[in-house]
Amino acid sequence: MPLNVIRGVTLSLGIAVCLTAAPVRPANAADQALIEETNRQLVRDAFEGWEAGTFNVFDLLDEDVVWTITGFDPVVSGIYRGKEELLSRTVEPFSERMSERLSPTLRELWADGDDVLIHFDGEGRTAAGDVYRNSYLWIFTMEGDAVTEVTAFLDTAAFAALLARDPANAPDERTD
Repeated sequence: MPLNVIRGVTLSLGIAVCLTAAPVRPANAADQALIEETNRQLVRDAFEGWEAGTFNVFDLLDEDVVWTITGFDPVVSGIYRGKEELLSRTVEPFSERMSERLSPTLRELWADGDDVLIHFDGEGRTAAGDVYRNSYLWIFTMEGDAVTEVTAFLDTAAFAALLARDPANAPDERTD
């Protein structure tokens, strides 16, 4: 087979593969901007509600969310499949070791298509009486008004150290 035919076939296959793997985007820039602004505002409202203590940001999660905590900590880093697994293995054990809810402070929020990036700091008093602090970057992938995928960057050592504490030190009454 002549080389130019082989190149043509390879080029055609390469283009087909690239087109197949390309993300699906709205037909025009106005649609894209509307999706981004809608996603950004939904997440901003959720975080402002969380800051005020009137909304649980985890209510945005789809029941089948895939949540990845980056890093190499054997206790907390990994992939959590489904809202129930995430809550039972991370959020609930975290809350059991706190005497007050984690209070977030939103630093920055960006949107790009279906992705919303949230940079925030969290702080709260632990059951032992000291202060837990961490800085987070969460990347939410949105479908409609639900979060279907999350990649979470944080100080996993600080998070794991809190989870390693005895939850029995928690007071009977917490302010959630």
